[in-house]
Amino acid sequence: MKRGFLKTAKAKKTEGIGLPRVPPKGDGSLAPQPHIKLPYGKLAKTGNVASVIDFVQPNIVTARPIEGFVSKKVFGREASGDTVDYSENTIVITTLPRVDSDATQDDEPDNWTECILTGHIKLRILSTPGFPRPVEKPAGGKVNHRVGPSPFGGLGVFATRSVRTGDLIVAERPLLITPRGFQQAAGSGSKGLSKEEIIQVMSRVNHSCSPNTDHRFNMASLSFELRAVRDIKKGEELFYSYCDIYQTKSERAEELAPYGIVCVCPGCVGATKETDSLRSELAKRVGKIQVGHLVWLKDQSRPNVLAASLKLIAEIEKEGLHSAPLALLLGIVANFYSASGNTNSAMKYSDQLDNLCRASTLGRSLESNGLTVGKALI
Repeated sequence: MKRGFLKTAKAKKTEGIGLPRVPPKGDGSLAPQPHIKLPYGKLAKTGNVASVIDFVQPNIVTARPIEGFVSKKVFGREASGDTVDYSENTIVITTLPRVDSDATQDDEPDNWTECILTGHIKLRILSTPGFPRPVEKPAGGKVNHRVGPSPFGGLGVFATRSVRTGDLIVAERPLLITPRGFQQAAGSGSKGLSKEEIIQVMSRVNHSCSPNTDHRFNMASLSFELRAVRDIKKGEELFYSYCDIYQTKSERAEELAPYGIVCVCPGCVGATKETDSLRSELAKRVGKIQVGHLVWLKDQSRPNVLAASLKLIAEIEKEGLHSAPLALLLGIVANFYSASGNTNSAMKYSDQLDNLCRASTLGRSLESNGLTVGKALI
């Protein structure tokens, strides 16, 4: 799928959006499915036009309703790309950030995204401070990735140079964002934007239950950022997780099965009862340590949780789980050393925490206020 596909002559002609099923006829058969033609307009040199679909809910019908069927009226119209005052049930088809109708990637090196959104989500995006912020580039403008054949089959993405924990590998605007069932939910750091997306490079990153990268969505730049969650060597294949990694091997396999994925990552090939227990019980173990640390902070004559924290950190790193639980433990250890007056050790663990948080959504609210997570804890 090429960027700008909604601007092609073919796409502008007679693309239809299917409407809700009509009620069955008396003989049980379905009447023909109606369609609506959506125009896709343009304003040369002035920006895009948003095509709008209004879903109008009917009055409640109490007399002989057809089970499982709700009638809806649907119609299409056009509005200026600047419009944000939409009715509650409106679905908007638009291009963000705004670009001229004849723009090319040479004109817009950060590219743009074709969007199918609810009206209030469009308002949320346009109201984000700094939008549209330029897409972030890796340090020094270096290219940190390449796409090539994967030893696990198909294509994969590989590091073209060594990258450190928290480093940006690639950032890109998706080709397309659509609501999943037109429902709102939080995901990938994009609170309030439920989406399914088509991404040019990052869609090539393969799955692992012990991933070496994580991705997050930056609303201000309308882009996904892929960052290292541990140090990665030149030539290593990049992976992130398609499933909940804090499950047993069999539970992860069951979650991946509908997608035809049979994971052969080290976390699956080397899975044991102990590693299954580590993953599935990790939240409880970290929670217990957190409670113990809070008790110690109030009364330092009580036993501390330093040894338990360091032991669990070692287990987590060995299993390749470089994410939220590890960050929480690093923060606890940094906080313990700070409270004990051991500044050097406190800074060591707070720096590790800051790097890890740069690769995830952790600490974003602090970063927006000019703080790092580690410094906030200390």
